Amino acid sequence: MKEKLQRLNDYEWLLPKTAREGMLVDAKVFANQAVMDAMEDEAIKQLTNVAMLPGIVEPVCAMPDAHIGY
Repeated sequence: MKEKLQRLNDYEWLLPKTAREGMLVDAKVFANQAVMDAMEDEAIKQLTNVAMLPGIVEPVCAMPDAHIGY
């Protein structure tokens, strides 16, 4: 899923709602390149899970400390 992230600037990444079927809103990750390299792909998948929740307001955001688990 990380390969679908679009870099907006040095600290902002966009995962459009078209990246995974069922996403209702876009997702954003706030992190530098080193943090993105270390972030688990499952954490990004979890972000897309949140973007599928009914009533969600965009964008869904992940901070630099994002990790798998709820």
